[in-house]
Amino acid sequence: MEQAVFGAVEISSSSTLSPRQAFEQWEALMADAVAPSVIEPLRTGHWHGQVATTQFDGFAVSRMQASAQRALRTKKMVAQSTGEFLLVNIVLEGTNWTEQRGQTAECKPGTISFFDSGVPLESRTTDNCLSTLVRAPLQLVLEHSGLTRDQLPTATAVPATGALGVVAGFFRNLAELPPDDIARAVTVFGSDAAGMMASALLLANGESSPGPSDSLYTRQQVLAYIRKNFTNPDLSVDEIAHACLISRRTLYRVCEGFGEPGGIVRRTRIAHARRLIRADPSRSLAAVASASGFATDRHFYRAFREETGLTPGQFRDQLSSRNRMR
Repeated sequence: MEQAVFGAVEISSSSTLSPRQAFEQWEALMADAVAPSVIEPLRTGHWHGQVATTQFDGFAVSRMQASAQRALRTKKMVAQSTGEFLLVNIVLEGTNWTEQRGQTAECKPGTISFFDSGVPLESRTTDNCLSTLVRAPLQLVLEHSGLTRDQLPTATAVPATGALGVVAGFFRNLAELPPDDIARAVTVFGSDAAGMMASALLLANGESSPGPSDSLYTRQQVLAYIRKNFTNPDLSVDEIAHACLISRRTLYRVCEGFGEPGGIVRRTRIAHARRLIRADPSRSLAAVASASGFATDRHFYRAFREETGLTPGQFRDQLSSRNRMR
């Protein structure tokens, strides 16, 4: 697991910072913590906003409170995005209305709602609305849940009660911890974040028990086996099917909607390789390739470029540049 990164910022208009300037700074913060959007105030005059964000393993968990605002994520912004995320809104105070795919979720205190960053959306909040916002790697959560993208319960405010309340409470409490405690919590629980978010999706969809052999339970079994064995360079589609007691044909059927089995293995390996490079940029790329389950450096370089658009070396150079700018 990569180290958690924590940051807290408060912005207020003043005699030296106009409301417009304050709001522009806020827009940049939201792009980093949630997703790039066009944001505008819903009232004139003084502007105030505060956000504390923890980022780890592709997740961002933020506690945000601000003056009334409108956020618009356009088709152009979606097309220009380099990553796709599940956006989760847990409202603590005030009300948030978010529309996606023609459906509007009225998010009030005690609810949790889900949105797809790969689809345009529009959001409005009341003044000083307080929320915990979670940005989770979409493909990772889908693979943990066994759901396809079309099965996401988007733009629906679901009461955060019962088991779903436990998941919402975990992320809400994580966002409220002091920095030192956040680092410890992420070290202990961070690896379970994708599984917990996947559980929240299943609960929001009303799915609480295993289905037939070629449905949810089998998908989860397949993905769990891949996550456990992806570092084995000899892992094959036939081995996955045999280990999960299903035919090769069934294996491909249960993986429909979120990639072929070989593609899932490759994505899992590349995600692990990226974590290794972030954790130790001085580690040789050959060692990263071997530790991530690639039989040869050539296969590693090709897969890395196909998944990220960069070579492993370019990815490492980008990290070094960002670290120098901090």
